[in-house]
This record gives sequence, structure tokens and C-alpha cells, in this order.
Amino acid sequence: MAPPAGTVPIPGEFLRHHDRLLRPELEAWAEDLCRELEELKPASASTPGRLDAVSACMNKASFVIAATGDMAQAMRLCEFQLAWVAHRARDCSDAGILGHAVQPWINIGRLHALCGDIDRALAHFRLAECLSRRRTAVLGPCRIAAESWPAVTGAGPDLPGVLWNVYALESIKAYLTPPRCAELPAVISSLRRAVPERWHGFITEGEILGLLQQGKARQALARAGRADPSSAYDESAFRLHEVTGLILSQERTAAFDRALAAVAFLTNVEPRRPKDAPTLLRQLRRLGVLMEHLEQPRYALAACLRGLDICAVHDDQPLRFAFLTTALRLAPAHPSAGAWEREHRRLTDHCWYADVRRRSPRRALPRAPFRALGAAVEAAATAGGGA
Repeated sequence: MAPPAGTVPIPGEFLRHHDRLLRPELEAWAEDLCRELEELKPASASTPGRLDAVSACMNKASFVIAATGDMAQAMRLCEFQLAWVAHRARDCSDAGILGHAVQPWINIGRLHALCGDIDRALAHFRLAECLSRRRTAVLGPCRIAAESWPAVTGAGPDLPGVLWNVYALESIKAYLTPPRCAELPAVISSLRRAVPERWHGFITEGEILGLLQQGKARQALARAGRADPSSAYDESAFRLHEVTGLILSQERTAAFDRALAAVAFLTNVEPRRPKDAPTLLRQLRRLGVLMEHLEQPRYALAACLRGLDICAVHDDQPLRFAFLTTALRLAPAHPSAGAWEREHRRLTDHCWYADVRRRSPRRALPRAPFRALGAAVEAAATAGGGA
């Protein structure tokens, strides 16, 4: 029996397509990053390709450590990365290298937000204002002088779009938390004035999410109906939000009709690129939740099975765990239930992701790969005076 219509969970994350990392097994990922950092020799990196590769490794390293739930250590790795960037910029006498400080600075803001320090987090998401107004930006030990922005954007032509998207997306995510949700309408209004129109897609979705969280289902439906999606995944995201609004409005027949259209797309589309998979998996997960609330277990199971098929190629352990949990609940007599149960038990016992560990017994697991990864980033940052 599905829960009452009004209790449908409101999504706490964006469903539109944007760059997200897949989340494979953390221990293996940590070991791979250690090897890559050793081979790249970060202390002497100076060419654009090497600098990009080292930055990518360090960004992923802080993500891996944060995913285990160790926010303090993840913060330290971001700070080590900023020290490395500052050192390389001084050593190479190239202000363009300072663009590599942007991602760890943003990641620190995300970590503050995850720890509940919203006001401190927001300062890390406003670099777009410094760029557009040609103001000096201080990112820990890295200082992007007002006159250095052309060099920074010349080295990274995609950077302006990244900064505007971060300004909109991360600011809204910070205000979607329950203590600050009442402030979101004013934030949305301010962002619409500040952010160039071409990057308004996340502002629109954030407005819809805020309306849903405040129980304003009819307004959310109207806003989703006026949305201008830029891709099939964006279209799917807005339609899933419409289904949520229709369920909240107790228009279950209309909600089911709209959800069926999402089933037709999401259970048949193939991720053409690995970076499409995280978006598709999250939308399938949301579709399954909505179908359960519409008392349609077969369609909910279909979404879960499609999610498991995709995870077999583009693995995301926390989502695979969620799909397995739902599949076992919905179809305990399924021919694959035995295999699902074994995999679910393996993840329960050995998965290091914090959002999976919270649902499982806290058995002691070896932390060696994560200690080694932290040491590798610290060594890379401090070699040659980086910290």
C-alpha cells in the first residue's frame, strides 16, 4: 500500500543534467588516484595537460574522502591543493595557472554547506561576481588580481560558464535546506537579476524545488510547465517535478499519465557518454519513488531494474544500493532476488560511502587506502615548498 499522496518525498537535489561524478568502489578509486598522482609528479607539473591531470586527481581525492564522511580531512586536501596551485603559479610566473584554484575553493564551499555552515559556504560560490566586475578574488593562498582575470579565462575558456552555473546551482542548493528554504524566493529573484539568462536553467529548477518544498504544488506545476528545457534529460527532469506536484495536488490519474511518459524515455534511453549516466540514474531513482507512491510497483521495479542494468556498466555504488534495496522490497520472489540479496549484503558489509554506511552495521573497515591518498595529496602539495 502506497503512503498517502501528501507524504511523497520532495527531491532534495537537482535532476537536470550537469556534471556529476559516478561513485564507484571507493577503496579501488583511492588506490588508482594514488598511483596517478605518483606518476604525474605534481611538484614539477607545468604544462597545461599535466596541470589539468593533477588538478583532476586532487579534486577527486577530496571527493573520495568526503564520500567516506570525513569532512575535516576532505577540507584539508582542498587546502593542500590550493597551496599546490599557489606554488605552481609562483614557480611558473603564470597567472593563468590560478584557474586551477577555482575548483578546490568551490569544493570547500560545498563541504561547509554539507556541514551546515551555509553563510560561510556562500562566499565560495560567488567568484562569477568577481570575474564579471573584474574584482580581485582571494582563494586561500591564491590571489587572482583584478587584472589577472583575462589570463585565467584565457587558460580556461569554459571558466565563465562554470562560475555562473556554480553561483546559481550551489547557492540554491544551500538555501534548499529546511532552515533556509523560506529565504529562497528572494534568492531566486536576486539570481535572476545577477546571472546572465543563458545560465538560468538551474534557477528555474531551483524555483520549482523550492515551491514543492513549501507545499505550493499548483505554482510549481505552472512553473514547470513554462520551463524551457535544453535537452531530453532536462525535459525529463521537469516532467518528474510535475509528477511530484500532481501527487501533492492529489491528481493521481494525471500524475500517472505524466509518469508513464517518463517511463517510456528513461527505461529506453542509453547514456551516450559516461557523464550522462549520473543524471539518468538519479532520474530513474526518482521515477521509482514516484511510481511507488502512485501504487504502481511494476513500474517502480522497472525503473530499479533499468538502474541496475546501467550500474553494471557505469557503476554508482550508493544508487546501486538504493536500487537493490527497492527491488528486494518490491519483488522478493523475483528469479534474480538471490543475486540481489548477495550483492546487497556485500555492499552493506563493505561499502565505504557514508550514505550507505548509515544504513548498515558499522563494522570496522581498513582505512589504509584513504590514509595513503591523503598522504599522497599532502606530499604532492608540499614538495618544493607548496605548503
